[in-house]
Amino acid sequence: MPYSLSGVGHNGFEKADLHIHTKCSDGIFTPAEIVEKAALVGLKAISITDHDSVLGIDKAKPLASEKGIELIPGVEMSSTYKGNDIHILGYFFDYQHSELKEYLDHCRHLRTERAERMVSKLAKMGVKIGIEQIIVKAQNGSVGRPHIAAVLQDVGYVKSFSEAFSKYLGSHSPAYVKSIETHPADVIKLINKASGLSFLAHPAQNVSDETLKQLITFGLDGIEIVHPSHDAYRQNYYREIANEYFLLFSGGSDFHGMRERDEDIFGKVTIPCEWVAKMKSRLLHA
Repeated sequence: MPYSLSGVGHNGFEKADLHIHTKCSDGIFTPAEIVEKAALVGLKAISITDHDSVLGIDKAKPLASEKGIELIPGVEMSSTYKGNDIHILGYFFDYQHSELKEYLDHCRHLRTERAERMVSKLAKMGVKIGIEQIIVKAQNGSVGRPHIAAVLQDVGYVKSFSEAFSKYLGSHSPAYVKSIETHPADVIKLINKASGLSFLAHPAQNVSDETLKQLITFGLDGIEIVHPSHDAYRQNYYREIANEYFLLFSGGSDFHGMRERDEDIFGKVTIPCEWVAKMKSRLLHA
């Protein structure tokens, strides 16, 4: 099992999941449904980290409070470095911060434009779907590739979410269009301005060691250690790098609810609440 290092769920550790998506970006559950699910699996703290959106936070707040679950303000922000998509997770920031909100609104506009360009590329390949169908799928949230994948599946062009990515939408596939091209240093600076902490998301997926070292110099506060794409070796590896640079640890299930195996990982790919306490401590002493 690749999750053996999450170190929680045994010996009475309290568990947290700081990487969850909702309908406000490309998840299939509402923020309130996520809180319900978190309560069922015994999570003590969660962060809703929708792509370039903080709309789910206020929607989840009342129920999280009622269920006694700590809701940490979160977001997963897109950036590009040397031609690669880099995702930065923000935590504990002021999500009403005017500059941050303005930037995230701009990102949502860019995401819709990106989807339009993908639809046009698909059309040239004879795969005809409409941008309206995708926007309906996104339910006014941040438009992403999973919404396009869901429409491709609905219309019958692909049989599964993974086929949509391998055939059309993955980063090396013909209909792919690059994500938001903001420099990661600017994203980190913005999270910092809003009094939050910045973490590199799922480094094993697409971040070389050289890029990781460079990102650390931009002022990252931490690294996502626990993620479904990180086996025990990777978790240890990134933990050592984080320790070497005095960085914080984070992690979570990256739950969307639509992918194969998603339901198996919710409540299982978690981190100890002790890591959350260390984040708060860093903020207090900043």
